[in-house]
Amino acid sequence: MESREMFDEINALVGAVAKALNTSEMDVITAIEEGRLAMELLTDEEGRNFIAVDHEGKAVRVYPGAIYRQGDEPEAAAEEEDCGSGHGGCGCGH
Repeated sequence: MESREMFDEINALVGAVAKALNTSEMDVITAIEEGRLAMELLTDEEGRNFIAVDHEGKAVRVYPGAIYRQGDEPEAAAEEEDCGSGHGGCGCGH
C-alpha cells in the first residue's frame, strides 16, 4: 500500500489532466516539472469547484466527472456532470 500523502489523488489529477489535454501522463508530469503547465483551483459562477489548466495555449477545466475544453458549451457539460445517477458525474451512459 502506498503511504505517501495524497498519492492516489495526485495520480488521479495527473490522469485527468492528461485525458483533458489528449496526451500521456508522462507528458503532463514533464510539463509540470519544466514549468510549461499551470494549474489553479477555482470556483465557477455556479459555485462548482474545478481545476483550470493552461498548457501551451490550451485551456481546460477539470471538474469532478467532467472536462471542459476551450470552445465547449458549459451548459451541456454541466448537464452531463449531474445526470442524477448518483455516480458522481456522467459516464453511466443513461
